[in-house]
Amino acid sequence: MSDTTPEQKQIQISVAPDHKPTYANSVKINVTDEEVMLQFALVRPQEGRGSLVSEVVLAPKHAIRLQKALDDTLKRHFTRHLDEEAGK
Repeated sequence: MSDTTPEQKQIQISVAPDHKPTYANSVKINVTDEEVMLQFALVRPQEGRGSLVSEVVLAPKHAIRLQKALDDTLKRHFTRHLDEEAGK
């Protein structure tokens, strides 16, 4: 059995000139056998309310890949910063 990975294609994604990022400080996750839904919200605790800012629906397979990518990226980022602080 060989240990090969499929060749990754580079995909170009265009961003509209008027695109603006959206800030969210809360996420609700709903899971079924067919999909994983992430509902991002901006919650204003001092006002006792929040508003939905984005909703992303993923196939479970893609949600697992997203989880792994986030985990790997955050571990690399915070490990690097913790190593830098320890060297002070």
